[in-house]
Amino acid sequence: MAETDYSVNMAGKSLIATSGPRLSSIPEGPKLSTVNVTPLNGTGNETEMRVRIKVPPSYLQKSTVGRNDELAKIGGIIFPYTPSISYDNKADYSTQAPLHSNYTQYFYQRSSVGAINITGKFTVQNEKDAGVYLSTVHLLKALTKMRFGADDNAGSPPPVCRLFAYGTHMIDNVPIAIASFRVELPDNVDYFTMGKLQPDPVLGKASVPVVSTVAITCYPMYSRQEMLDFSVSGWLKDFKGDTFRKAGYL
Repeated sequence: MAETDYSVNMAGKSLIATSGPRLSSIPEGPKLSTVNVTPLNGTGNETEMRVRIKVPPSYLQKSTVGRNDELAKIGGIIFPYTPSISYDNKADYSTQAPLHSNYTQYFYQRSSVGAINITGKFTVQNEKDAGVYLSTVHLLKALTKMRFGADDNAGSPPPVCRLFAYGTHMIDNVPIAIASFRVELPDNVDYFTMGKLQPDPVLGKASVPVVSTVAITCYPMYSRQEMLDFSVSGWLKDFKGDTFRKAGYL
């Protein structure tokens, strides 16, 4: 498979934190998010449709971008293989059981979008793949920690990221916070040793599984203003402009 050069052009709303200042990965101004993929041999381009998580630029450091800036070129984490994704939308109702009646009455309380669960595989065949794997795991560790001690904005909760998957009407520009992630280091696969001959200047020397699974749980993080801006009538009527879907509502 030919190497691919990635150029990113994503935008959306900045987010207002509900608990201390948050770092947002998206500047002001809601726009359709696109990631253009251009093969190095120049044979055309296409819009990136794979599952990816865009993170604040300040989290893309030397230890979190891969050996050749692979993560920096796409603005965050991308799943190389189609992952499993699940989430639920629900309306909650309270119940009232009238005395001597045959039926229970239901009264609407609230609607909500539940946690988004993503489980995907990563494979490692060479030094480049190993660097991407290590950087991805290291980045996820940072995305689940608060700013602390001598950090700028000490006390800030983990940042708000943006989740993209499969385009408009699917999962597009959804604001999320990484709640947890799980990394499997299986005992029944081979391990590739990166930096065996010469340790990487940033990532050093490490053995990583040639096949492993990373599972991420994240929560939709809509700001108070975004909640106030939403309307069901706009959601139903705005088919052509897709304003609400571009803003990341599920």
